[in-house]
Amino acid sequence: MLYLKLLPIIFFPVLFWIIPHPESVAAPTWHMVGIYLAMLCGLVLRPFTDAVIMLIILGFAALVLDPAPLFAGFGSPMVWFIISAFIICKAFVITGLGKRIAYLLLKRYGKNTLTLGYLMMVTDTVLAPATGSNMSRSGGITYPIFRNIAEALGSKPEEGSRKIGAYLTILMYVVSMGTSSLFMTGMATNSITVSLANEIMKVNLEWMTWFTAAVLPAGLVLLLAPWILYKIYAPELKTISNVNDIAEKGLQELGPVKREEKLLIVFFILGVLGWMTGSLTGIAFIPVGLAFLACLLLFRVLSWNDVVSEKAAWQTFVWYGAFYGCAIALSKGGFYVYLVEVIKNYLDLSHLSEISAIGVLVFISLAVRYFFVSNSAFVVSFYPVLFTLGMTTQAHPMYIALSLAFSAGYGALLTHYGNGAGVFTFSSGYVPQKTFWLLGTVMVLINVLVYFLIGIPYWKLIGI
Repeated sequence: MLYLKLLPIIFFPVLFWIIPHPESVAAPTWHMVGIYLAMLCGLVLRPFTDAVIMLIILGFAALVLDPAPLFAGFGSPMVWFIISAFIICKAFVITGLGKRIAYLLLKRYGKNTLTLGYLMMVTDTVLAPATGSNMSRSGGITYPIFRNIAEALGSKPEEGSRKIGAYLTILMYVVSMGTSSLFMTGMATNSITVSLANEIMKVNLEWMTWFTAAVLPAGLVLLLAPWILYKIYAPELKTISNVNDIAEKGLQELGPVKREEKLLIVFFILGVLGWMTGSLTGIAFIPVGLAFLACLLLFRVLSWNDVVSEKAAWQTFVWYGAFYGCAIALSKGGFYVYLVEVIKNYLDLSHLSEISAIGVLVFISLAVRYFFVSNSAFVVSFYPVLFTLGMTTQAHPMYIALSLAFSAGYGALLTHYGNGAGVFTFSSGYVPQKTFWLLGTVMVLINVLVYFLIGIPYWKLIGI
């Protein structure tokens, strides 16, 4: 069985080494496509753990390709930010602050699991307009709190995951991408989409226009998401009858608030303020996250042993850094531009109706998501072509821009590596990969139906 899983991982690099490269794509970039597909197969088939298979692929690939592009992802600030988010999350566990917040929330809102799901959705929605990174918002703020609630109820990745933790984990990813679509400032990639739409299609997407267009379809999906996942991925624990006893006992065991908890609260507030005011201060969310971790180490809230003991963070560093570096190499080598040119040769959308043309563009945008490990790389590399294709159709440019802008958010749910929030929630270990992808795909289909059956008619009705 192991050797069967390794066959595709070996096949693609060999195939792209044998097949002559196109004139518009250099040979090293063409060979890198084979490595990228091998990595993708490795993450899907998992003959070894994600980190191990990546190290194996990198080790052999470095024998025949320039190692610099292969390992460039490990120097990416985004990769290091993800590590810092993992370790910050651990600070909530080590200090006990996460459990303290969890017990307080349990005491007030913890009568049933569905209520907790809606509380998570409301929390992320309130933070979304002012936090330009859904990774920092969901991975650094919302999810750590609710994961601690799950652990306080005896639901851990290695034991009792389906009790409540798995439900809250997949819901967090769905909610994160929903709030990212609801507000233009809910995700950093949105600003890239807006600028490209303005430059290529001459569409002026302002903050209020975005919100007005999103409030019904995106808001509806957000309202339904906790209930839908509660039905199709039901948690074992539905009603918490002794919630007050659990909360009181837990708070007594924690004792009075410690020095480390107080410092963590201060740095947490400063971190949130830093993420919220990034557009004013000019300080991006990644440096804020790294500075957050630096403060925790400087004031000894965390030790070096705490940092190196967070195995999930370093495993993610290996597999995501390798994948991200390969994606960057393909983008710089012009492979995505070449791929779009190939697609254009087989697509003539001029004869299609407005809905059909938008449907084809959205379908393409979703189909290629498996090749991208970040929303930003996806939008920067592929949306110029999709917008250009859109200009050859009968569809209204604003509807094309809005449809693709929103699909950039919810489309990330197809995989666990399509967005930083997905990487973070999946790596917690609560939800198996097949289940993660299946539930994500179901929610993508629901989003597509809502945006096409309700969203576009709504835009026409209000005159957008």
